[in-house]
Amino acid sequence: MKIKRSHLAHELAEIEKLRTALRKAESEVQRLLDEAAARGALVDILHDVMGSLSMGELFHMLARRLARALNLSHSSVIFAKSGDRLGTVASAHEDPQLENLQVELDKYPEIEAALASEQPVLIPDIWHSDAYRALREAWEKDGSVISVRSIIALPFRLDLDRTGVFLLRRTAEKASLNKADVDFAETVVKSAMNAMRRAHMVEVTQADNLRLEALARTDPLTQLLNRRALLAQLGTEVERTRRYNAPLSILMIDVDEFKDVNDTYGHLAGDQVLVEVALLLARTARSVDSVARYGGDEFVIAVPETGEAGAIAFAERLRDKIQSHPFDIGKSDPLRLTVSIGVADFPEPKVETAEDLLDCADRALYRAKAGGRNLVCV
Repeated sequence: MKIKRSHLAHELAEIEKLRTALRKAESEVQRLLDEAAARGALVDILHDVMGSLSMGELFHMLARRLARALNLSHSSVIFAKSGDRLGTVASAHEDPQLENLQVELDKYPEIEAALASEQPVLIPDIWHSDAYRALREAWEKDGSVISVRSIIALPFRLDLDRTGVFLLRRTAEKASLNKADVDFAETVVKSAMNAMRRAHMVEVTQADNLRLEALARTDPLTQLLNRRALLAQLGTEVERTRRYNAPLSILMIDVDEFKDVNDTYGHLAGDQVLVEVALLLARTARSVDSVARYGGDEFVIAVPETGEAGAIAFAERLRDKIQSHPFDIGKSDPLRLTVSIGVADFPEPKVETAEDLLDCADRALYRAKAGGRNLVCV
């Protein structure tokens, strides 16, 4: 009887060993499958990264791919720098409408920690994390329902001034994120970093080019179009008018006795007057009109789809608005000024080019000046 019991115990022990070995084998198979899946996901991501994607497209793709590979409930990209109070959502896989939303970083201690250390931050369970103690107390107090359980904050740097974080989260019903998940996400982001920096540099260069182009077209004092930009725009309008036989008018505007303003109050006061005149012109003009500083105290407005009668009426409104405007130049009493305006329209028999149209308006302006100023002449 003792022999039989001993034999049975031995067999049970062997069975348990087999079960343990089987569990280890299953675990190893699952690990290999997970590794294969991770490698496959990484290959897919790298394939996508090799394309010519914009910064926004790259962030969308990476957030989506990481969400799928790591079974995330939330996957987003947030731009912020260490010490910032606010961050900006660049991409949110779970809700695209969150893009450009400002978020308060003190509600995301993992983001603050990742930005400060420039190292990945893993919080397996926010309900047992010291970093979240104050937030948990606040949630309990106001009755907030929080579904997120575990978090990875993965920092990245595009250049000296542009940093951010991939914020990867899982809800409570899923297994907690772990070190292997951090390693995978870090591998993905590092592999995509060159493409991210390349896309960032393209966007920075494009923005710089647009700024330079705007500077080349803009008068630095008044922020209106400059003479060069006006001539280009007016040339386009003349060709359009000739092609479609539509009316086009221009107004040449000169501030009366502006030299006296400079001589009496100084050039800073004169500059302030020019800025205020420019604002009045820009606010009165339509969105389709082109308003420019032609030089000195002269301004030009191109008024498409408007004949002589409409241009004269518009010029009279401008003249009246400026003469009734109090110009504040820092003195006890505001300054009162007037303008003279010359009007020319196209098509006209003697007008062939933008320069011809400007010459006509200049002659009309001379007549307004000679007639006593504060006049509109054609």
